[in-house]
Amino acid sequence: MGVNRSETTPDAVQHFPELDGIRGLAILLVLTAHAANFLNVIPLSGQPGYDSWGRLSMRVLLQGWGGVDLFFTLSGFLITGILLRARNRNNYFSSFYARRALRIFPIYYFVLIGTLLLMHVAGEYSFPMPKTRLEVISYFVYLPNWSVFWTGWAGLTNLLGVYWSLAVEEQFYLVWPTLIRFVNLRIMFGFCVVGFLAGWPIRFLILHHYGIVLGVLHSPVTRLDGLFLGAAIAIYRQLRGHPLPLSWAVGLFAAGCLVFLPIVFLWPNEFSGSGRHIWSAGVTGFVLLSGGLVAASHYRPRPLHAVLTLRPLLFAGRISYGMYVYHLLIFFWLGRHMRHLYWLFHLRQTIPVAIFVYFVALGLTTGVAAMSFYWFETPFLKLKRHFPSPAAPV
Repeated sequence: MGVNRSETTPDAVQHFPELDGIRGLAILLVLTAHAANFLNVIPLSGQPGYDSWGRLSMRVLLQGWGGVDLFFTLSGFLITGILLRARNRNNYFSSFYARRALRIFPIYYFVLIGTLLLMHVAGEYSFPMPKTRLEVISYFVYLPNWSVFWTGWAGLTNLLGVYWSLAVEEQFYLVWPTLIRFVNLRIMFGFCVVGFLAGWPIRFLILHHYGIVLGVLHSPVTRLDGLFLGAAIAIYRQLRGHPLPLSWAVGLFAAGCLVFLPIVFLWPNEFSGSGRHIWSAGVTGFVLLSGGLVAASHYRPRPLHAVLTLRPLLFAGRISYGMYVYHLLIFFWLGRHMRHLYWLFHLRQTIPVAIFVYFVALGLTTGVAAMSFYWFETPFLKLKRHFPSPAAPV
């Protein structure tokens, strides 16, 4: 029988396989959206399958960018939980930052340096390339999401396009452990709620006055909703001694659906991935859905548990960081050679071909990430034993 989550104490160290499944779901959503963008799996107007497949894809597949908000919400929940369990320990700061560095830095800098070298020597991968030394440095110090203020949108559309979200998280974790350590938890809970609620109006105002050129979707000022909501769920558990009630989790999920309804009926074209409302309210909708999913996973409702504990999803969750960092390199490479693939197999751009190409990309990404995890990342992860933590490793 499964453990009853409501009977566990906040200090208990447990492994939630459902949370690995949520990680796997998040990375698959992101890969699906990027496949639609970079692999040309959506037939163009006038090609076979456009009416049925193209329009559906534009309104469904491209919404996989919400997987980033699912990552943020899950990360806020997990990391805040780790900090809360270690809150009164002498090695609080040293353990947290050392363990995060061992998890994040090796593969980050390995892929970053390799990608910059590739962009420098191979012209076909160089556009758009970081144009200044300052912009290049920003990637090494986790500030590429701020570089949009002097480079515009183009700086986030190249092979380094995924690094903005890693920067948002690291900037958050630069200050979050100090707040959790020294600020009253009831105050912190209120701070998280206010921070979450402020996300939508801040994004809307910036979009209304300045548009997307300021990188509104990539700033920690406008994209902390998920981290705040995930943190609030963890702090609630610490304060009350039990998880967020299931009815609240269902309410969060329902609220997320309701946020999307006006966009569906009033601005349906924005589901192609662009527009003021999908970029402001839509992000909030994804965060609410993500919060509901994370909170509900504690109770293991049978259908949800069955899906989130599927072995492929659990495996994808385990290697999700590598899949996220490597996938654009693989997608760009495959996209460049797509015409050879079509010629070799005598393919046309139809629905079965689009599905085939997507699974080829997914298989390559999974294979590379798995090899990286077991042969490159694991030796660094084993060093975590020198920095003990009361929480399970993330």
